[in-house]
Amino acid sequence: MSEAKQETKTKAVAKKEAAQKETVMYIGPSIKNVVATGTLYNNGLPDALKDEMERQPIIGNLIIPVGSLAAAQKELAKAGSALSIMYGKVITG
Repeated sequence: MSEAKQETKTKAVAKKEAAQKETVMYIGPSIKNVVATGTLYNNGLPDALKDEMERQPIIGNLIIPVGSLAAAQKELAKAGSALSIMYGKVITG
């Protein structure tokens, strides 16, 4: 595995661990049989979402602490922002 992929995977794991300690919301596109846009988690992430994050580490960037939600939604609405680009790269099928 390349160093960049390993670093991305490490960040996703850290994000998952942080998600277990606070309420977070998924702001990415709905992924069939995995997660719907706007889903809140306050007791860790479900296994299906963790598995999908291993396949698509970028999803971890779209799981936002609710305290940062307003700023994240503003960024998501801006065309060309980092969050909007990540949103577009998530495979939903």
